[in-house]
Parts: sequence; structure tokens; C-alpha cells
Amino acid sequence: MTTSQKFICRCFHLSSLAKFILFLIFTLVYCYISYKNLPNSKPTRATTNFQANHSKHQKVSHSKKVKTDYDWAEVERELSERRETVLEACYNTENPISKPNAWEFVIDARHSLVWCNIFKSASSSWMHNFNLLGGYGENFLRVSHTNPISIMRSHFPRPTIRQLLTALPTSLSFLIARDPFHRLLSAYRNKIEHLHTHYYRRLAKTIVIRYRTRASSSLSVGPTFEEFARYVAETHSKADEHWAPIYKFCTPCAVNFTVIAKLDTLSRDQAYIIHKANLGNILTPEKIGIQNRAHNGMKTESLLQKYYSKLSKPLIDKLVSLYIMDFKMFGYN
Repeated sequence: MTTSQKFICRCFHLSSLAKFILFLIFTLVYCYISYKNLPNSKPTRATTNFQANHSKHQKVSHSKKVKTDYDWAEVERELSERRETVLEACYNTENPISKPNAWEFVIDARHSLVWCNIFKSASSSWMHNFNLLGGYGENFLRVSHTNPISIMRSHFPRPTIRQLLTALPTSLSFLIARDPFHRLLSAYRNKIEHLHTHYYRRLAKTIVIRYRTRASSSLSVGPTFEEFARYVAETHSKADEHWAPIYKFCTPCAVNFTVIAKLDTLSRDQAYIIHKANLGNILTPEKIGIQNRAHNGMKTESLLQKYYSKLSKPLIDKLVSLYIMDFKMFGYN
């Protein structure tokens, strides 16, 4: 190669290098200017698919079907009065339960939510809600043949007392109370009168054998409400979870609940829980409301009259004595 040819090649390489350097400088300047013009916001974590799905629900959580105009200040005043009533009942009892019954609590650490599951008091609805909070889809829950409580406990295992006491200070904790006589009747109609499961069929047979006289109808007929009430009154020390007193089941003298909800005002109370715990993007109040009606359309008050009118006053007095703390704690009489 001649000297002139070498010179031309060298100039070509230098020219290419210069172009590359200029391009690099231009790119750096452009990036710097673009960065300076970005909005002044704090960095956020990457959104997972689970969170993205919740964000989609957030857009529709305030549909016109959902009542969102509750006076939260008024609600909080009433909830404060309910807590005071519970504290007063605990203070005035001779032997308040001081050890939490952690076995019946559900702890959702992710959403800072703690619930004591009282059977026959919106328990099915809130098992469903906790399964949604656990990440299960509605379609899965609708078609699953697994018991909802088993699904719930697979994601929210039964806690120890230490785990419960650790979670409570930083969580919204709640229970849903119900008039003791309403709850007892609901348990009878659902578990004994209709005999859905083998366990309660066996229990029904035990009740009939123990409390039915020979002069009464055949032993093949299930327990009457009077026979069931006698059984409950006389076996209260080992009460079934569906009619055990809330005082013993959820131990409110040992746990200072944030919210004492009631089945009577459930729509409003659970709306407050959802609002306070910022769960409106997952749970929508219109999907979890409970009507105060029986399966056959009869109003609860009519059912109470129908069943309790058949009980003697001494038997009713025994039931009142059994549930007296629940009556006092939650303002029922």
C-alpha cells in the first residue's frame, strides 16, 4: 500500500471514531435532559400481577350500588360505645377470661387484619372474604368442593397465642356479635333440624335418646327445639362451636377488639371495616351483605316467636344464664 493510501485509511478511521464519540456525547446529553424533566416522584416497587388485578378492581369498587356515604365519625362513636360496654361487662364479672382463645382467630398479616370467627354470625361470608384476601379467585371458590374453612386455614393457619398477641397491636381486629337467642336458633335450624352432616345426625340421635319420653313421638323424628335447648343448657361446659358463648369462644375480655360489629348492623359495620383496612379494591360491600331473613322467607322475629314460645320459662332462664355475658357484653336483652 502506498503512503497516500495509508493516509487516506487513517483519516477514514479517525473520522469514524469522531462520529462515534459525537454520537455518544449526544446520547448522554439527551438522557440527562430527559431525566431532569421527569416528574418529581418517589420510586415505587414493581407491581405484581396480584397487585395489578387489585388495581383493576379499585376502579370499580365505588359503583353506585355500594353505599359509601356513611358518617364514619358517627360509626366510630357507636363502635367506641360498644367497646366500652364490653369492657364494663368484663370489669363487673368475677372471673373474666384473661387468656385469649387464639385457636379461633384468623390473622391476615399482609392486610393487617385479625378476625375471630364466630359461627352462625356471618362466618361463611367472612370465610369467603378472607379467601379472597388470601388470593383465591372467585371462580375457584365457586366451583371448589373443599370446605371454605379448610381453604382459609391452608392460607391462614391457626395462630399461637404469641402470634396473636404479636399481630394485634398493628392490626384491625374484629368480631361479629349476634343476639344469643337468634344465634342459637340459627344453629338448631341449620345443624340439627335439617341434619346436613353425619356428625350432627349422630348428635341428633343422642339428644333424642336422652330427652325424649316414651309418650312422645317416634325416636326416628329429629330433636325438637325444646329437646335441643335442654341439651344445650345441660352440656354447656363442652358446647359446640356453633352455639358456644362468644364470651368464651372469642375471649373479648382478653382481646381488645378494634371493632365490635353486629349482625344487626352488618352492612354498615363491615363497610367500615373494609374502609378502615383499605380493602375496597378487593372486597365490595354489596357482595357480602346478609339479609335478616330465614331460608324460607320468614323474618327472624317471627321465627323466634314460633320456636321459643314452645319453651318453658325455667328452660329459657337456663339459656339466659348460659349466655348472660353475651347479652351484657353486646347490648342485647
